[in-house]
Amino acid sequence: MPRLLRAVDITKIYPKKVDPALTRSCLSIGPGEIVALVGHNGAGKSTLLDILGGLSRPSSGRVDISVPSREIGWCPQREIVDWSLTVEQNIALGLELRQKTRRAERSQLLASIAETMGLIPFLRRTAETLSGGELRRTQIARAIAGEPTLLLLDEPTTGLDPAGIDVVFDHLERRRQGGASAVISTHETSRFAAYCTRVIAMDTGVIVADEPAGAFAKRGDDPDDLWSAYDAIRRGGAAA
Repeated sequence: MPRLLRAVDITKIYPKKVDPALTRSCLSIGPGEIVALVGHNGAGKSTLLDILGGLSRPSSGRVDISVPSREIGWCPQREIVDWSLTVEQNIALGLELRQKTRRAERSQLLASIAETMGLIPFLRRTAETLSGGELRRTQIARAIAGEPTLLLLDEPTTGLDPAGIDVVFDHLERRRQGGASAVISTHETSRFAAYCTRVIAMDTGVIVADEPAGAFAKRGDDPDDLWSAYDAIRRGGAAA
């Protein structure tokens, strides 16, 4: 299977920190995968996604990406938007990065993305005036604009209501069927169990499992919740 992304022996050490944030982490992402990145706070998920997305450099190891940077949709956990721009302008930045369109077509695409994310009432508002949930939806809309081949989403469902979470996951499933892939860190482990094709579990900077979603879920007591399997691995009863 061709790979969109490959990380080899990624280690990240921060100054004044005794333990590495990541230790020799390896993974590869192929077309048509939705990968759940599961772990407790401090397990290394955000550090890994920052390195995969190019926001941080590893202390050692390398990341090989076979798609152009414009084909990567990135939604970090922290709020990175252009605060003085409107919601519409923020989404347009993501769209223009990936697609060169005529004005009329661009307006239609922007409206479609905004409608998908429930942002039509906020298009003319600047990012600095948005609530946390509205801002999160704007970040996701910018990341998915232009339908990139690879999505890296760090806690994209934070601040979203259940309907908004379903919208995000439904969009990911539609894009997966078209061959796109996503790596997503989320605490919505029960909802996400029905959508992801694969699970990468992390604990204290180490990847402790990398398996098809069905096989991973069987490790726990509740096959509909990935966290149950993750707890089993951490307890040592189902080591990878």
